[in-house]
Amino acid sequence: MTEAFESWNQWLEDPCLFWRPGDYNYQTPKHDPKKAIYTPEQEQERFKEEVENSEGFDIDFDSFRCVFNYHRAYLDAWMSQTPLEIYSVVKANFHYSAGFMFLITFEVRDPYDGLIKLFQAGVRHLKHTFTEHVFCRPKPNAGVEYYGTAKTDLEKNTKKQRLE
Repeated sequence: MTEAFESWNQWLEDPCLFWRPGDYNYQTPKHDPKKAIYTPEQEQERFKEEVENSEGFDIDFDSFRCVFNYHRAYLDAWMSQTPLEIYSVVKANFHYSAGFMFLITFEVRDPYDGLIKLFQAGVRHLKHTFTEHVFCRPKPNAGVEYYGTAKTDLEKNTKKQRLE
């Protein structure tokens, strides 16, 4: 993990099992019966691995019948239907952390090269109080390179270097 995001670890909530099938007040979460084939103990271990390996972003909720402290986030329809000229939400989930901690993966069209690239954002929200943007970064290991904020930034730096 890069230095800029080392403090992110303090925001990452440890996975916790809330309910398993058969528990009192258990409500079956949306899942895929073909993928959710493990015992509650196996699900708990798999869930922990997915949270740790993806820093809470890439959890395959279809594989779990148990209910954990991380949940799918169903963002407003307008947010996920935004034209890709700006961004498009790919996946989002949340956990409670002094409010709601949203972990959002989204696609952005890079203004420099016009390619679609994956980014991740952590946003903490407490209803009627505040929304805090904890961080925004390229998705790790997605091959996203940073060139500048716009094509003109890179062109200006290149021209400046040529003149020197």
